[in-house]
Amino acid sequence: MKLKQVLKIQEILDGTQKATPVDMAEKWVYYSESREEWVDIMELDIVHAIRILRLHVGSDKYPHIGDVPDWEELKSLQEIT
Repeated sequence: MKLKQVLKIQEILDGTQKATPVDMAEKWVYYSESREEWVDIMELDIVHAIRILRLHVGSDKYPHIGDVPDWEELKSLQEIT
């Protein structure tokens, strides 16, 4: 499922008839090294978008979940809320 499809589904499931934020309509591109071309991010499959996000966020600035101190405590707090 492509990101643009996910946004359309979100609009429907949200039930408030809120429009998708304006900045989501702007064209953003990502350079695909495997395709060797620029790709509109809204045309990306959600799995590929998550992989790209992990690749770019997966730096020293953002630790892997297992490296976060007290992760189990944070996880249990999230389940409560």
